Amino acid sequence: MQKVNCAVVGLGWMGRIRVAALHASGAARIVACCDLDPETAAGLPEGVRFSTDAIETVTSGDVDAVFVSTPDGRHREPVIAALRAGKHVFCEKPVATTLADADAMVAADPGGRLVVGHSLRADSRYLAVRAATDALGPAVHTVTRRNWPASEGRRQQGQTSLALYLAVHDFDVLQWIVGSPIVEVSGVASRTPVPGLDEGGAHSIVATLRFANGCVGAHETSWALPDQAGLDQGDHALSYVGVNGNAYLTERDHGVVVHGDAAQFPDALNGEVFGVQTGMYVNEVERFLATVREGRPPLVTGEEARGALAAALALEQSLRTGRPAGVAA
Repeated sequence: MQKVNCAVVGLGWMGRIRVAALHASGAARIVACCDLDPETAAGLPEGVRFSTDAIETVTSGDVDAVFVSTPDGRHREPVIAALRAGKHVFCEKPVATTLADADAMVAADPGGRLVVGHSLRADSRYLAVRAATDALGPAVHTVTRRNWPASEGRRQQGQTSLALYLAVHDFDVLQWIVGSPIVEVSGVASRTPVPGLDEGGAHSIVATLRFANGCVGAHETSWALPDQAGLDQGDHALSYVGVNGNAYLTERDHGVVVHGDAAQFPDALNGEVFGVQTGMYVNEVERFLATVREGRPPLVTGEEARGALAAALALEQSLRTGRPAGVAA
């Protein structure tokens, strides 16, 4: 198998996961990495070239594919530079923090070489629900939950928002599973003070969703779970109610059950990266490498990621105005 020469830009938490997944893959060769902090070079595999210049890294002649793991609002420049240099690009979610940046990246990708890291589509549990929807029939309603401990909220506040960090995951996977875009979002945020979290921020949100095909959804998201609850990997769930059957997924016990003609319990456990049940990241990387080598369709296109971003931004607008917000087309 010919290996794909890869570069990783941004060596924070997600960048390090990408490096670990690529290093473990027989289909990849890491040739270069980039970060503004030179000290991050110490954790790289032997022989990997390091630079603090993102554009130099992503346009290098020995690079076939680029992973952009910079902060959310700094994706545009390296993504567009890499696309214009003819590279395949994997960009972390959310694709951007503004629709203008997302649209610019999509416009720079007429050949479909941009893939966005909405990792739930590589999670075998969500894949099992998606595979069941034909038998379950059109969605009547959905309920989703994505909650993390307050320690995560303290780490992320000031860098991103709850809607862009967590809710956007479910907005993408719901539109994929339901097979219809979200057209309206209405959200309310808790005003209960949480120690260590900014009082003016939205730290727990409940939202209602309306899909173009008539389905409705309820979404709960938070980064304010009590740290002492022991839910270090969060509390996440999805239910799909179709006209012919239902599917239920919970990540607290890594389970998924599908109720159709009979109850099914797919084997949907993830593998490990850094000792954590995050095998979906490995699956995601392997699928991207197959896209580069074989021309397979992207797991998540720029246009699809733009749709999830638009729904998350509509949620933020609803929180500001106290009224339902339409999702920008």
